[in-house]
Amino acid sequence: MLEGGKISSKQAIFLMVSMVLPTAFLFMASVTARLAKQDGWISLLLATLAVLLIARLVVNLSLRFPGKTIFQFPEVILGRWPGKVIALLYIWWLINLNSEILRQFGSFMVAAFMPETPIIVFELLIMVIAAYAVRNGLEVFTRANEVLLPVILGMVLVVNILLIPELDLKRLLPVYIDNGVVPVIKGSVMPAVWLGEIAVMAVLIPCLNKAKEAYRVAAAATIITGGILIFSYVNSMALYGPEAVAGWIFPSLNKVRMVHIATFLERLEAIIMFVWVAGGLVKICIFYWAAALGSAQWLELNDYKPLVLPVGVILLALSVMAHDSILDLYTYLSTSALPLSIVFQAGIPLLLLVVAVFRGQGGARQ
Repeated sequence: MLEGGKISSKQAIFLMVSMVLPTAFLFMASVTARLAKQDGWISLLLATLAVLLIARLVVNLSLRFPGKTIFQFPEVILGRWPGKVIALLYIWWLINLNSEILRQFGSFMVAAFMPETPIIVFELLIMVIAAYAVRNGLEVFTRANEVLLPVILGMVLVVNILLIPELDLKRLLPVYIDNGVVPVIKGSVMPAVWLGEIAVMAVLIPCLNKAKEAYRVAAAATIITGGILIFSYVNSMALYGPEAVAGWIFPSLNKVRMVHIATFLERLEAIIMFVWVAGGLVKICIFYWAAALGSAQWLELNDYKPLVLPVGVILLALSVMAHDSILDLYTYLSTSALPLSIVFQAGIPLLLLVVAVFRGQGGARQ
């Protein structure tokens, strides 16, 4: 194993929550409200349940091949060269996905706070920090995340609590009857794809101190993240209503701007900036580390650290070239990105598991 670091189940849960929450917290409410309106919380619930199945699939597949990642066991299942192709596709997917995450980071900073600053400034700055963290290994940014995540969740909770006097629960009515089942199901697809990033557990499981607890880790992280998103969505609906939320790209930022207590507690946009910078950094580190590790395993190297810089350069270049504007990015996230992610999160793992079971490959599921 090229990554010698080991993390506990608790650290892994924290890491998986941080992997999903930052980008989902900012973008998801708008897309979900556009499709499911006030019933979006049902869409988020359905997405959470669906991702629990994806987590079970990925964990069962990984535990059949102890100590191996998604970049290694396809060779055992399909043979050397078909397995190499699958592994290379996963490396490409992780790099492409992380370049989009990096673009989201830069786009938010430019659109919400510093519109005159070139986006490359923010992206380059966070990539330098991420490269340093990834080069130092999984344990380094995992321990940093143990400190950051409770602060992030605490800030999100405080903001939502402060808005309680402004809420009108009647904006959540009528439930289901007004929209029907089809919009609710459509509204669950994008949240499921974002929550489905839990599939990265197929890279992380060999690094767990107790691999047998992998599904507990994945399920706990999914339920925690889904619960936070549902709570935040209900709060947004009760505050603004579906039409307003659907019309904004960053509903969470507008929520923070609503906080006004006496004459001293207001204009708390810095909270969202901190949540986005801290959470976005951890998320970028996870996918960056997975892509560098996978590249080293694919090339059969003894260390992934020499690949940190080349992978980082590719990430930065793809991110800068990816989209012409934030609206182009938003359209891509809500359309083209969805089927691609479904293939890598559920389609390929399901195929691999079926072939492995049919051929009797791998150890007994732990």
